[in-house]
Amino acid sequence: MGCGPDRSAAVPRGGRGEAMSDNDIFADQQAIAADLDLLEGLLWARATLSERLASASLSRDPDVLDTLRIESMYQFAEFFFLLRARGIEEVEQIEQLADVHNAHIVGLTKDAEKMRRLGLRKQRLLDAMFTSDTLPRLLQNWRDRPGQLDQSNLARFLVTVMSTETARKLAVAAAEGGFLDRAKSPYGTVLVRSTGVMEQIFGATVRDLRAKILASRAGGGA
Repeated sequence: MGCGPDRSAAVPRGGRGEAMSDNDIFADQQAIAADLDLLEGLLWARATLSERLASASLSRDPDVLDTLRIESMYQFAEFFFLLRARGIEEVEQIEQLADVHNAHIVGLTKDAEKMRRLGLRKQRLLDAMFTSDTLPRLLQNWRDRPGQLDQSNLARFLVTVMSTETARKLAVAAAEGGFLDRAKSPYGTVLVRSTGVMEQIFGATVRDLRAKILASRAGGGA
């Protein structure tokens, strides 16, 4: 027997205490290298998006820039990018998106464990559904001006990734930065519509990430 420390306790073990076999995810070093490249790329994309949005902001107010740099801004910008990338322009398309959103919410409310993991409460999710009261306003705003959303309806779409207050703060900062048009309607609601800059920045970052990963796979480096 050797006199070195017993390293068996450091060996990852399965549910019954046995050491993991050689076919676990850490056994393939080539795959691990690719995983690390992807992880590095994802971290790079988030940091780069934050830098690019702050750089492009029309406002240089430190509070605005700090808000644009928070983690949730990634999901906020992603939402508007996906609207554009998926070509959601017609009223029928935004209605279909609302239907998909509602179906997703219903599915979540039936999965208590998933709600717990996501830190979501059933009533909050139900409040974020488009109903006979809120759906007509969503459709009418879009009909009046494609791409236009009531700020409260924007928060509904984003309910699983951020709070209503965070969505509001980001909408205010994005408007200050020139990424959203934001104004009160004659009915007292707040309407928002992307200026298109945010989606371009998000899309360019995604495309640069894709090129970065492909270059790494080809052995060309980052």
